[in-house]
Amino acid sequence: MTSFRVRPKFRKECPCKPKELVDRINKRLATQHDHIDGKVFVTHGLFRILPEYQHFWSPQLNVSFEETENGTVLRGMYGPHPTVWAVFLFGYSILGLATFFITIIGLVKYSLHIESQILWLLPFLLGGLVILYFIAQTGQKMGVEQTFQLHHFFEESIGESVHIT
Repeated sequence: MTSFRVRPKFRKECPCKPKELVDRINKRLATQHDHIDGKVFVTHGLFRILPEYQHFWSPQLNVSFEETENGTVLRGMYGPHPTVWAVFLFGYSILGLATFFITIIGLVKYSLHIESQILWLLPFLLGGLVILYFIAQTGQKMGVEQTFQLHHFFEESIGESVHIT
């Protein structure tokens, strides 16, 4: 997995029908001892680390199954728990909007030849965005072992190799 991906994903074409894939995955869920829990339906699956092994940065895998004439297209995305994702999305939104409005106010004042000391806040806001990004990357690194656990579980369940993009 590359370090610049916020939410690694994959797309895989499989010759099996969705029902067969769901049966394989459910069988693997029932017999495995990899600390992974999941729910699988004909069109969607969600896999997580068992709660007693989770930490704040534990990932989850969302997979969709789309039936085609040739079999099934699998689309998966690794990401944090929705609460963690919402916190970072909220942080980026607040800092981004603050940067936008302070830039507008500061440039308007500057163009009117009024003191525009508010522009001195911009480096701090941009620094906040960079810090938030690095915190997210650090968290992703802390969850990488469990991400690989989920990935290997999924590959073993469907019986095919899956390339992450």
